Amino acid sequence: MALYLKYRPKDFESLVWQDFVKETLQKAVETDKTVWAYLLCGPRGTGKTSTARIFAKAVNCEKPTKGNPCNTCPICNAINTESLVDVIEIDAASHTWVDNIREIIEKAQFRPTNAKYKIYIIDEVHMLSKWAFNALLKILEEPPEYVKFILATTETHKVPETIISRCQRYDMKSISLDDIKSRLTFIAKEEKIKIDKQSLDYISQNAWGALRNAISLFEQLATENKIEFKDIIKNLWIVEEDILSNFLDKLISKDNSVVWDFEQLISDGKNVKLFFKELLFYTKKVSLNLIKNSKDISSYLHILDVLDSTYSKTKVSLDENTTFLIWILKIITDYSPVISVSNGWAKISTQSAVQVKNADKTPKAHTPKKEIPTQEISATDVWDIFWDSEPTTPKTTIETLLPETKATSDFNTTEYLSHLKKNWAKAMVTLSIKWASISLNDKNLELKFKTKFALNSVNNPDTIALLNKGLIDMGMSDATVKLIG
Repeated sequence: MALYLKYRPKDFESLVWQDFVKETLQKAVETDKTVWAYLLCGPRGTGKTSTARIFAKAVNCEKPTKGNPCNTCPICNAINTESLVDVIEIDAASHTWVDNIREIIEKAQFRPTNAKYKIYIIDEVHMLSKWAFNALLKILEEPPEYVKFILATTETHKVPETIISRCQRYDMKSISLDDIKSRLTFIAKEEKIKIDKQSLDYISQNAWGALRNAISLFEQLATENKIEFKDIIKNLWIVEEDILSNFLDKLISKDNSVVWDFEQLISDGKNVKLFFKELLFYTKKVSLNLIKNSKDISSYLHILDVLDSTYSKTKVSLDENTTFLIWILKIITDYSPVISVSNGWAKISTQSAVQVKNADKTPKAHTPKKEIPTQEISATDVWDIFWDSEPTTPKTTIETLLPETKATSDFNTTEYLSHLKKNWAKAMVTLSIKWASISLNDKNLELKFKTKFALNSVNNPDTIALLNKGLIDMGMSDATVKLIG
């Protein structure tokens, strides 16, 4: 038998960490003030199903003690062995349809065979379909006096409010680190398994508040009746703290040799994703310690922020090693894309933050030309700038994104683009014209494109006719458009 089943709580006293839940339910059983429907919410492995079974035993026990089941009477023994027909456990994940709930409603009309109450325990209740919930709602409103429902879920937000409002709700807390350690120590003593402190700490921390996870990992690592941390490092590829500390220090100091450390991890066959997971939590621990001592954590916060988003990207990346390498390079180079707008045009620069800072300190040459101020914008604004914005000056010499490309004469491009849009010109057409060098020579409006793609997007009979119509709308009926590639 698996250890988590062997050491599953069998009464309220052995239920770990859920003091409010067990005390309230125990008191309700003792004073005979139980209700017909309960909802147990909380993360997996926190004792929801165990609590439901204990409660089912307590309300049906032949000789309870202060609301606690005796675990010796025939009813308690039958529930422990899952042989009592009056306690029905249903997994909603595999019984999601309305017909499953109708079957429950039909059988609920019959009185219990051996016990005082017929108990329905519906696990993962949030998996029920909309129609199944509607069917369940009817019996929750008017249940027979001898029927009780205990619903359990890990995702309370998926349970309809109409169901929640008809239940007495209990939120199960994640098990504390100390309680997990205490329970594992008890199991180790009972099973005569030796475990060192580092191993106990590691298993408890990696259970994420779920006692079942902790016991399962404990059983997995227990070989030859002992658990040693050196074996955990070897078998699970756990990274030691001094390695994490050295790696983090190099990131903070922007030491380029961290790239070679990363390459060495790959060469050694280490689980890179696990390494960065450990680094994430180690950085978090260091940051919290610095906060306690009123120290600056901005560098660590930046690492945590970028690493967290990078870790998520690996789920869909082509090569997760490359994704992590890019993250390292971003950290040690202070990479930060800079998006600015000048005269209505967006400019994206891939300079690092350090380069931008240094560039600001560089003396600027004196020039008679008036500089156009720039302002930083968010990436979400780029689309609007490219497609919808107009040049800030109504009539001026056109300056495109390509600094060397300038118009040779005045032409009201703003008005021209406006007429094109009114004539339902495609966005790609207006964008291509914005990128083009425009000059009005005699009766020809010359549009000079720098790329074949831009030229091809415009060079077709329908679009040329539309461009000419734009000139007619501006009162330039004698002019024609000439495309230059």
